[in-house]
Amino acid sequence: MTHLEARHMSIVSSFDGVLLQSAYIGAVVVVFALEITTRPSSSYFVLDCECEDNTECRESRSQIGPKQHSNIFSRLVYMWVTPAINNGLSQNRYREEDLLSVPAAISGNQANADFLAEWESQCVNGNSSLIWVLARNIGRDVAVSGMYMALSTTAQLLQPLVLKQVIGYFQASGDSTPIDEGLMLALGMGCLGLVRAVAYQAHWHVLMKPYLWLEKVLAALVYHKTLHLSSESRSRHSTGEIASYLGVDVGTLATSINYVHYVWDYPLRISVVLYMLFNTVGYASLAGVALLLLNTFMSARIARVVQRHIKKYVDSRDQRMQVVSETVANIKGIKLYAWQDAFIGRIERIRNKMELLALRKVGLWKSLLTLTSSLVTVFICLTTFAVYVLVDGTSHGPLTSQLVFVSLSLFMLLEEPLSQSPTVVSAFVSAARSYSRICDLAASFEVDSSAVSREPYDRNAPSTTPDDVLVNVENGTFKWLSADDPTLHNVSIQCKREELVAVIGRVGAGKSSLV
Repeated sequence: MTHLEARHMSIVSSFDGVLLQSAYIGAVVVVFALEITTRPSSSYFVLDCECEDNTECRESRSQIGPKQHSNIFSRLVYMWVTPAINNGLSQNRYREEDLLSVPAAISGNQANADFLAEWESQCVNGNSSLIWVLARNIGRDVAVSGMYMALSTTAQLLQPLVLKQVIGYFQASGDSTPIDEGLMLALGMGCLGLVRAVAYQAHWHVLMKPYLWLEKVLAALVYHKTLHLSSESRSRHSTGEIASYLGVDVGTLATSINYVHYVWDYPLRISVVLYMLFNTVGYASLAGVALLLLNTFMSARIARVVQRHIKKYVDSRDQRMQVVSETVANIKGIKLYAWQDAFIGRIERIRNKMELLALRKVGLWKSLLTLTSSLVTVFICLTTFAVYVLVDGTSHGPLTSQLVFVSLSLFMLLEEPLSQSPTVVSAFVSAARSYSRICDLAASFEVDSSAVSREPYDRNAPSTTPDDVLVNVENGTFKWLSADDPTLHNVSIQCKREELVAVIGRVGAGKSSLV
């Protein structure tokens, strides 16, 4: 066989390989196009529905969004949202009926009722751990999103390895290098990028459901506890603090779920990248590890300082809200005696010299934390290459383009975990503070509903008379939950309709205990 014939057979073999790969890719595209075709929704409804004319059943069926009857490709690339977007573009406006329906698990009041019932049953059994109740409800979705996150991280870590093969393919000399190998490497790079993007967005999409559920049920818990707090518990939680629970702490704790997978993803990614760097540039990577450990130590110290200032900020904010609530509640007396300037000055003093000062320090320390984490990647890269050139330079060959570009791609993988780690740390620091405050409210004593019996009474009934007894206490004994001995003994009182009742007594006689 001559050299020309061997060359001809090599070209034919490469052409056959390209043809087979093109046929395979074309088949995948055809299957994808067929799968993204919208599937018809089912046209049946529940026959044993108890609602009249099945109206509510049809309404509940109409609330099923397009995601429920979409295929897997449509879910991965979110094509099921396209009709809703096109509908809004064609009308130049959105109406309420044009919006996609919210899943029943996070939209109905049944979710709140189920969570509150589960929480109360845990409290009755002596296990008042709020975190476990939340974990049992959102654990499945968090685990699924974690699988997507692991897939995305795996695809991202494989890209530098494929890049090394691509550069090695172009550096190879001679005409014997098969072209189908280069095409497969290029296709592999593209597929890894596609898998990473799709899996990463799927992770966020799945994690959005527990985020919305957390916001809903935590707000319901705070509202429920506020309505059932005992007098002693209400004295420990002012109106301003309760407003802070709903407006700040609930959102902070729910937002922390978005960072839950970074707790294990960032350390794992950093460890794998450092191992790959060691295999790429040898012992020169230890210089980068030293800088990384130094940055970790500094970040931990700064995070503790941030936590201390966040506590000061939250305490001063609660104090300001309490003063504002007291001012609004007693606004008539304040205006009557012209004390508004004094109260305004008190509120401004708390706001400017305590709350804003603590918030400013939090912002400064967070900025320092972000700055150090952003620059550490550049310093690690420069230090590693400098040590490799000056000290080693032979263990893995000269500093070629393949070694440089692969190392740079690995360093870029370190940029996100190092720069975003302060955000994750500060988010969990704030979430821990909010969680402790909400747990303190959730564990507060409530009014004993079994101590009072309520009977229906119709004020507009014709049989009502002024002698009807609306409040009746017979031989009542009253005590505060924190007190050992009862405050009032053998109290009997009746409050009839259309009567004006006043409780009069000396200081400490037990008026508040009775009321």
